[in-house]
Amino acid sequence: MIVATLLLFAQTAAVPPAQPDEIIVTGHRAEDALVACLQRSCPPAEEVEASLQASVEQFTAGRYDHARRTLQAAIRRNRQHAAPLPGPVSSLYATLATVAEHEGDAELWQASSRNNVQILRRELGPTDPATLVEELGFADNMVATGSLNAAESMYAGVRRHAVESGQGDLAAGAAYRQAWLALARDRYAKAEQFATEAVALVGTQKPLLEQLRDILRARIAIRKGDAGAVDALAARLGQSVNDPPQLLFSRPVEDIQGGRAARGGVDTDPWHDSSIRFADVGYWIRPDGRTADVEVLRDAGLGQWRSGILKQVSDRRYVPLRTEPGNPGMYRIDRFTVRATKGVPTGTRIARRMGALTVHVIDLTETEAMSAAARERTRMAKQGS
Repeated sequence: MIVATLLLFAQTAAVPPAQPDEIIVTGHRAEDALVACLQRSCPPAEEVEASLQASVEQFTAGRYDHARRTLQAAIRRNRQHAAPLPGPVSSLYATLATVAEHEGDAELWQASSRNNVQILRRELGPTDPATLVEELGFADNMVATGSLNAAESMYAGVRRHAVESGQGDLAAGAAYRQAWLALARDRYAKAEQFATEAVALVGTQKPLLEQLRDILRARIAIRKGDAGAVDALAARLGQSVNDPPQLLFSRPVEDIQGGRAARGGVDTDPWHDSSIRFADVGYWIRPDGRTADVEVLRDAGLGQWRSGILKQVSDRRYVPLRTEPGNPGMYRIDRFTVRATKGVPTGTRIARRMGALTVHVIDLTETEAMSAAARERTRMAKQGS
């Protein structure tokens, strides 16, 4: 829940949602295009984009190992082009970080995120909008891996650089993340303070930050026992169907993980479970902000995790949508990956999956944002704000 909410402010462009009556065929078109590109020795910028598209195709098909190898090979071929192509080359690392997260390779996840940021710092400078956006993403990853103190320090650093360079929206995004991190640590007064500061810092996105501040306040009220806080907030809020959906409330994903899930009937063998399970879950976000018609579109070994994931999506509440009468709302597809983290047990040098199973989620209707072209559009949009 915390990472999903932290990422809300970073989303600057909407991707048209997939329609539920479309038939999605997963082929190898992007992979074939990459092979053709390499055979004719295409320019580095073209090759990087082809590699990213191929890796997204492989990731979407559930072939995480293929996606990882495609990205690692592209990095070996193109890392020397980071100076003329900082955005595209950094995108290879950023996408590799996403794949590594879902594959369960925590070391590769953090290293790739760090390399992504380091390239942008070196080639574009520490105050460039693209650098600050990716630093926020790196800090979000640190939260996801439990490094809360490091994340808190990074949020503060981004906020300071953004204020110094006159980038109010990015400064506000960092402050809001500080607020949500404080909430996760049950520091309610501090969370309120950071949220208020975020609204004061923001430039062009003041209405959005005011909504996010109210969402945070509702979360505090819920933690203090106010069961009606979500309904009261939902009645006041509204957003355009052309914007990325804003999550208002959901049960923590951790509730369907490892130990807690086991008490609800999910059996796990965390020391010997080497498989990766995943499922694509489609659902409507209705105009009132509730989800409907939640269904598993593709199931790759999800098994006993299925019912918990379906319930988690069914219980979500989003900011109500401002729509014309009769508009059905938004259709989204989320990828849920369930896996243990890779590690090397004591007494051996062979890496294997070990520890608790965890759940990782990505919106497949936003995967186009993993491409270098989309990241460049985001960078230009930030520069123009």
